[in-house]
Amino acid sequence: MYLYLKSDFIKTKRTNIRKMLLMIPLICSLLALGFNFLGGPEIIRLSAETIINHWGIVWLSVFIALTAGLLNNLEKKSTNFKSIISLPINLQKKEWSRILFLTGFVAIGSIILCAVIYITSLLIKTSPYLVSLFSCILAVALMFVTSLWQIPFCLWLSRKTNLFITLLLNSMLNLNLGSFFAPTEEWLFIPYSWHLRVQMPLTKLHSNGIPLPQNDELLSYSVIPIALVLSLLFFFFLTWFSIRSFNKLEVK
Repeated sequence: MYLYLKSDFIKTKRTNIRKMLLMIPLICSLLALGFNFLGGPEIIRLSAETIINHWGIVWLSVFIALTAGLLNNLEKKSTNFKSIISLPINLQKKEWSRILFLTGFVAIGSIILCAVIYITSLLIKTSPYLVSLFSCILAVALMFVTSLWQIPFCLWLSRKTNLFITLLLNSMLNLNLGSFFAPTEEWLFIPYSWHLRVQMPLTKLHSNGIPLPQNDELLSYSVIPIALVLSLLFFFFLTWFSIRSFNKLEVK
């Protein structure tokens, strides 16, 4: 497995995939801060919470779709996976290593976002305003876990289609389905709403970015373990599905 991971690491040198690690968290943070400064001093206080909200609504899904699509494009543009198929390697382990590789990428991207939130809290003394800095970092970590299922899904989808369709579909489903169903009782049945629902009790923000009133039912922490279990089960199912699909490349 180590050699497979090392191979993917070497392939991504001097590619746009690595640039996404810094670019996406920074773009997310700068845009969120820009909107907050337009809102005046009262809104500026919510800078840390707003960055997390923007990350969940748009940028996390964009980040996963872009990195998965770009990783597949490296193979498509070179030999269309023929070089992998022709090698005496275990295709199931190869796909599993690609999923682990992207998981590491998304984890590093989340850590960079946490670093930006911390720097923001130093520059804007009143931010975060609604919750503690620890709650903000915990929210980013939980959103990472509850979005893991998107990695095997986007790897499979971009292999079957292309980068553009994967990026458009994953981001639009997240923006529309996720934000719509996250505050409803049906959030359990919509995977794109899981990461948005777990951040609400931690950031005290609605999925639309508006602070939640005290004693609102959306502030209940009981949704967190449910979302974690559902997301991990769905992640392993889609990983199995993606690995099985990738293994069939051998007979093409």
